Amino acid sequence: MQDSNDGSLTRRRMMKGIGGLAVLSMSNATVAEARAATNNPLYSDPHTADTYRAIVDAIIPRTPALGDELGSEHVPGGLDVELEKFLIWDFNHFQEIRTELVTEKTDPSGLAMPVDLLETTLDTAGAGSPLDALLDLADLDLLDLLGLDLNADALEDHLTFGAAQRVDVSLVDAEADGAAEFEVTVETETEEYQRVLQNYPYAPAFTLVFDVVAAEFLAQGKNQEPAGPNEKFPAGGTFATLAPEDRLRCLWTIVDDGVVDRLDDLLSPLVPDVGILKYVVMAVNGLHGFGYYTEWSGLGETKTNTPTEREMQKPPGEVQSRTQSGYPGPAPGHAANWRHAVEGGFDDPDVDDLDLPEDLTGDDVIEGIGGER
Repeated sequence: MQDSNDGSLTRRRMMKGIGGLAVLSMSNATVAEARAATNNPLYSDPHTADTYRAIVDAIIPRTPALGDELGSEHVPGGLDVELEKFLIWDFNHFQEIRTELVTEKTDPSGLAMPVDLLETTLDTAGAGSPLDALLDLADLDLLDLLGLDLNADALEDHLTFGAAQRVDVSLVDAEADGAAEFEVTVETETEEYQRVLQNYPYAPAFTLVFDVVAAEFLAQGKNQEPAGPNEKFPAGGTFATLAPEDRLRCLWTIVDDGVVDRLDDLLSPLVPDVGILKYVVMAVNGLHGFGYYTEWSGLGETKTNTPTEREMQKPPGEVQSRTQSGYPGPAPGHAANWRHAVEGGFDDPDVDDLDLPEDLTGDDVIEGIGGER
């Protein structure tokens, strides 16, 4: 697969990717970098890491063409600051599940979640194909797919979960009180990745969904570029085989193309609530902005700790977001002047049109972090 390359595009246009789908990729991430990402402090299986790397590469690619025009600080893309780790961390902390709310369906209140809703095993190694494994999990057969108006042959041709041969999610102790812990195991041909998380492991679950949606995307012939093995994301599945623009088009089918409804029976066993997938796509877009354009990349080895354990480990001048924006760090005047940071931004409203309280020294002024006037 050849990634598109157009030096005339700006990163701002890229950030509109999922919304406007006007995206091309200029990433030059290497296979070595992809492999290194799976061994870094954020312990991820290679399928999960490469799937999110493929998303990051599509939304915030490297932009070497901007180097001569705007400076070298505008070249690094999301992969340069390990933005995939930001997505994985956030999705794995997406929802805290309390064990006291997890019981079987006999719960008289009707509010509790059944354990089987939160546990799943997808085993492709013991099945004839990845689609067979998914059908086994969903308790469906090929004739059922015909009834769902799905092209079974096309889905079987396109669906792969990449390096992930077996994915198992289980609740550690349903009888314990407090935040539930989940054990997630991902097996590849040669290795096993096992981890216990205090929250539901949505990050690896969503990547399986993206592969199924991508297979349907290809089955419907909606890709505009040929799909094929991608050496930059060798552990990824069907989703990672899509061209950068098609990755974003594929994600957008979750929002406005009804693909979740068509695939509901296939996707339901992979995530506790299929209905959240549309919001996940929105979050994928928003998280890139939160991660790349904040100081997250300066947190070094603490970036994937819990927020209270994170600390700035890079000098201010080496934080990508600050370097690119010219922000010097907390300094008098910057908080008050943020409206003017974007060329063409809106003008200040007339003070007579504002409904302001008598006392403006509340949350509007935070002394010591650049809020002085």
